[in-house]
Amino acid sequence: MADMSDRTRMDGRSRLEEPLPCGDVPESVDCPHCQGHETELFAAFGSALSVSQYYCRACRTVFEYMKWS
Repeated sequence: MADMSDRTRMDGRSRLEEPLPCGDVPESVDCPHCQGHETELFAAFGSALSVSQYYCRACRTVFEYMKWS
């Protein structure tokens, strides 16, 4: 049986109850297709949790951006 001290904090709360840290998602990034600056956040999560989707107004393309490097 696993040691419960790994799963609880000093105040008795379970570590599973703590919110997960999330990185700040930029409102816009440069488009990798046309290098345009007029982009907007399309979806906070893309094909994986580590990417966000953005929409480029200049070339009308949805692209993915890595949140963490």
